[in-house]
Amino acid sequence: MEEQKSYKLSGVLKKVFYKNEETKFISAVLENNQRICGVYFDTDIEKIVGEEIILTGNWVTHKKYGVQFVFDTLEIKEAELYFFLTKIVKGIGQKFAKELLEKYSEEELIKVLNENPEELLKFKGIKEKKLEKIVSSWQKFQHLRELGSFLSKYGVSSNLITKIYSNFGEIEDLIEKIKQNPYILINIKGIGFKKADEIAKSLGIDERSEFRIMACLNYTLKEFCDNNGNSSIDKYHLYRLLDESLGFCNEEILYENCIVQMLANEELFTTSENRVALSMLYRAEKNILEFFKRRKDERHLKNIVSNIDDYLQKKEQTLGFKLSVEQKKAVKLINEGQNTLFLIGYAGTGKSTSSRAILELLEEIVGYDDIITIALSGIASQRIADTTGYESSTIQSLLVKHKEKDFFPYKVVLLDEASMVNSVTFYQIVSKISDDSIFIIVGDDGQLPAIGAGNILSDAIKYDLASVCKLTKIYRQNENQAIAVIANDIRQGKVPEYKQNYEDFKFIDVSIDNYYAIKNSVSSNDFASIRVKNSDMILNNILNISASYIKKFYTLIKNKDISKALTLFQVITPMKGGLLGVENLNMQLQKLYNSSREQSVKTRLYEYKLSDKVIHIKNENMKCQTMNMYKSNSQDFLERRVFNGQLGLIIKLDFDDKKCIVLYPNDDMVVFYDMDDLNSLLSLAYCLTIHKTQGMEYDSALIPMSFSHYIMHNTKLLYTAITRAKSMCYIVGEDDAFKSACKRIETTKRESVINDLMQTTI
Repeated sequence: MEEQKSYKLSGVLKKVFYKNEETKFISAVLENNQRICGVYFDTDIEKIVGEEIILTGNWVTHKKYGVQFVFDTLEIKEAELYFFLTKIVKGIGQKFAKELLEKYSEEELIKVLNENPEELLKFKGIKEKKLEKIVSSWQKFQHLRELGSFLSKYGVSSNLITKIYSNFGEIEDLIEKIKQNPYILINIKGIGFKKADEIAKSLGIDERSEFRIMACLNYTLKEFCDNNGNSSIDKYHLYRLLDESLGFCNEEILYENCIVQMLANEELFTTSENRVALSMLYRAEKNILEFFKRRKDERHLKNIVSNIDDYLQKKEQTLGFKLSVEQKKAVKLINEGQNTLFLIGYAGTGKSTSSRAILELLEEIVGYDDIITIALSGIASQRIADTTGYESSTIQSLLVKHKEKDFFPYKVVLLDEASMVNSVTFYQIVSKISDDSIFIIVGDDGQLPAIGAGNILSDAIKYDLASVCKLTKIYRQNENQAIAVIANDIRQGKVPEYKQNYEDFKFIDVSIDNYYAIKNSVSSNDFASIRVKNSDMILNNILNISASYIKKFYTLIKNKDISKALTLFQVITPMKGGLLGVENLNMQLQKLYNSSREQSVKTRLYEYKLSDKVIHIKNENMKCQTMNMYKSNSQDFLERRVFNGQLGLIIKLDFDDKKCIVLYPNDDMVVFYDMDDLNSLLSLAYCLTIHKTQGMEYDSALIPMSFSHYIMHNTKLLYTAITRAKSMCYIVGEDDAFKSACKRIETTKRESVINDLMQTTI
């Protein structure tokens, strides 16, 4: 068959008629009125209206639109240099880049930047300090152009090229290293195995090479563990996943050979018969298991007080209420010399009070400064500090602070919200706890398990890895407070008494009358229309309730109580898509909360404005300052880890330096985001998924309830969502959907290295 000829077309992009955000298909017209269409990924097509572009593709005749040029590639004339000047080189915006390219040819401009940058001082607005910034940035990123030239041949977009350089920029001979092993790219979000594999095939790598299969095996295992929370996998399940990714069928011998090699290199470990785990997860969970076994029969600080019953009687007077038998048991276990204790309790059972009683007992011996409480998020850390009165820190801050030491310098470490902590983080903690320190692990095993691999809290309870004290009695100040009771009924698969008048819980019924009868008697299209109308009614109720919190939200911001503003009110929903999903609810709530018409930053999904409530969505080292540094206009910066799930407020949009500046009040961090990176690092946070709210507590929370979310409805999710509310929980939506979710007990079991290893010893 004769190969179709490719043509070239150039002109100035005049207008965009249509663009599809999902497929990236666009239809537009040039200044000569020639219609063009095709798929364009590199940037928002609207941003290059008015630019001269060069296209390659073919002419076609469309029934409705007539002759069109369907392009395969679209490049801005002089796009490569223009792209680097505006997107990469700090200090050169679009206006200045155009000025430079009007005055100099590409070759002349490169020569000026390399050999005679002082010439730029002749341009208006360029002073010594700004020139220094431009030159430093130009020198640092110059060879990114070579990387772009190499990778663009394989369909890698400009944004991905920038990401690759950000990850590997300091590596010498990066292009050569990619040629030798294109699979080093798979850890970069947006590339994965498929794109790296395309590049590898173009470079001639044999599709049956062990090198390719091992790269796929590593990637597949990491994805499986991250997405499912498992830390080990059955080999035959792994083989099926490899078949899908590699396009093979029943190549078990080939896979087995690669696994044998990876086992020999200790990249993989066997956990039990026909099960394997990645090295990092295997070592983390095996060491956690050894930590607990080593401490199991040890006793420290035995009989801190000689008469524990008298002590507890006095303690009740300072606490202001009587401790339950279960709470007393927790304190007694520590007094008997237990050096490791799991304090497990469902919502409202007094975990914080018990924690405080235990720590006050230990203070009799070790002293106030020898006690530390820790949690994953800044907000959870602040909460445990407020409820116990002891010093608190986020896990990562504590790890960073003491990274040079063998152990934390504390005699007592209390970990709160332990259900949130995955295997790797839990191992990082226990590796820093000395044998003569006391470790108290506080958690709620009714909540969703940790984001990431592992199931430490459940596994530890299941296999009795340390002493466990379980709190079951629910405390509430009066009969009109029901959050904890309702949540605990749901946890057990019961439909609670949810329609009574409570101080802290309200169900707003927005149901479709005779739901099942209508569903069975009308067409699927008609029923879909009825569902949309009902979802609209639910949305209106959500917006009405949300509006009642706006005044207080801005009063708190005005009073600089940002932490309280961020946790004042939260909409929590199970899914991302749809009318009642995170994405649409964020857009609708932003219109309600932030109607500012000042200049904003538009990304693929959201528009970001000053005073927007936002959430960081990827663990990343970021350029930041403390609040004091920021207030004093310091030119110094710190590099701090910002974690997935941290809540912040946009306090400045700097369009000159293309920075979005976000305050994280609980972590005393002001973080500087490049505007081009917002899409991958930040999200609006007026509405969050239930998973994103783990470990958080809000003064009031609202949960939409609709059959459109049915796939995500189960007791664990609903229990977790409701227990995020401290003073008021609203559920808005369909009565039958709520009752159905209450009965749907979550039965998914995580597969773990600890479980595998313990099963082999039983």
